[in-house]
Amino acid sequence: MIIYIEQQVKDYPQTKKIIEKFKNADIVWIKNYKNIFDKNIAWNQSLKPSFVVAKLNSSSILKAPDGYGHNNHQAYFLKTSLNCIFDCSYCFLKWAFKNDIPVYFVNYEDIKEEVLEKVNNLVKENKNSNNDYELKLKQNEAYKNKIWFYSSDYSDILWMNGVSWFLEEFVPFFEQFDNVMMEVRSKSANIQPILDLWFVSENTEFAFSLNPQELIGKYEKWTSSLDDRIKAINTLIEKWYKVGLRFLPLLPVKNYEKIYTEFVEEIKSKIPYEKVASTFVSGLLYTKDDYKNILKKYPDLDILYFLQEEDELFIRESRKVRDFFYNLFSQLDKQCFICLDEK
Repeated sequence: MIIYIEQQVKDYPQTKKIIEKFKNADIVWIKNYKNIFDKNIAWNQSLKPSFVVAKLNSSSILKAPDGYGHNNHQAYFLKTSLNCIFDCSYCFLKWAFKNDIPVYFVNYEDIKEEVLEKVNNLVKENKNSNNDYELKLKQNEAYKNKIWFYSSDYSDILWMNGVSWFLEEFVPFFEQFDNVMMEVRSKSANIQPILDLWFVSENTEFAFSLNPQELIGKYEKWTSSLDDRIKAINTLIEKWYKVGLRFLPLLPVKNYEKIYTEFVEEIKSKIPYEKVASTFVSGLLYTKDDYKNILKKYPDLDILYFLQEEDELFIRESRKVRDFFYNLFSQLDKQCFICLDEK
């Protein structure tokens, strides 16, 4: 294993933990992670494993688009790492960056401070207060609507926790707030890091992306099986964690009606749905530029040819296909959130 580490993060606690854990790794000291991350390297799991440890100097918070997830709430993406060990055929990460090498940003205190500042500013705006207003935690001065931070859109946070220790750092951190929530979304069944926290978090929802097993096997390489994900979901539910289900992207494969109808029946029979915190559904969609990029890189990916130009923004499944999915999953959960679309 090769670990590329920026010289400026040598003394960070997370860096020391990584070096201690991977004692036999080859350490290569670098000035800037982009010297590795911005190179066209054909990396995959058959090559010698490697990752990068760095400091995030840009913002860790990005505004989520309207309609992305929980409705009527402020929502942001929270970036603490880049790239994913999984190999999902349709994922935007497959063309978003020049290579697949994971990057872990370890300046957690800076990132936490940025989150605190963002929450503080939103509370101030909501209260229309003066400049010396101070954020009061766990009191009645909380933001009137929930603020959501989605932490897993640049990597699978749960799977990568063995290197990042993200959960140990950020789940307790978010507990200090009222009405501020974090989502940790995953295709991994490795829930031991959650259980090892030794407390049930109020402000973190652990969400699992689900698809029929035959589609997981074909399009979501190296991810946990559907059965293992369901077992993980039920274990967390039994222990009173907030658990969300994410049926996205729903894939427009041949015989999708039969495949997904049987899938919904399986979910009904295996998961106590009355205890699920929330449900998201979404079809497969890309911006026009992203669609051109993935089509150029993966011209043999069959599901790309079941999409069409819907409007000035997206290439996506037809309205007929999407309506079938939305109606089907609304039968599972009438309160499900339809992401980036209307029913």
